[in-house]
Amino acid sequence: MTRLTDRAHQLIAAVLQPGETAVDATAGNGHDTLFLCQTVGPAGQVYAFDIQQVALNQAAELLHQSGYTNCELVCCDHSLLREMIPEEYQGRIGAIMFNLGYLPGGDHSQITQTDSTLTAIEAALLLLRPGGILTVMAYPGHAGGDSEMTAVAKRFRQLEESHFKIEVILARSESTSAPRLLVAQKPES
Repeated sequence: MTRLTDRAHQLIAAVLQPGETAVDATAGNGHDTLFLCQTVGPAGQVYAFDIQQVALNQAAELLHQSGYTNCELVCCDHSLLREMIPEEYQGRIGAIMFNLGYLPGGDHSQITQTDSTLTAIEAALLLLRPGGILTVMAYPGHAGGDSEMTAVAKRFRQLEESHFKIEVILARSESTSAPRLLVAQKPES
């Protein structure tokens, strides 16, 4: 079975075009950032956000080793997405990725927070171009993760009513603590 992060990459690769702009709202170790840089290619632009400088340093090293320079790394909370993305890209972003929880290999007490994540998702919805895609990897199996995933899933159910194409993909396990991938695709104009 495909890992959920790989599935998120497959869904984004089907939508995101070379030369477009994309956002990694939670850069972490940089794996999703690198994927987005590869997908948009040298003519595209990626903005990657993380609240931890150590995460951005790791992402920068991965990008450097891979030869990608089409990314701006931003050390701030993802709730500031809308303010930090230049005006000319607002409403024109092809894909936005979130990978919630904590930095793998980092301090597990520093986790994404429900309120800032919901604010960031609202910003992401406004930043997406028509037909653009938003993916959120949620991990309910850690302290704070369950309430964050529940709030995000509730917001996604509300999006469905406004004609977004919504999909929730569960990990192999049907356990309530199993990771899940939430996907929202903005309608075409």
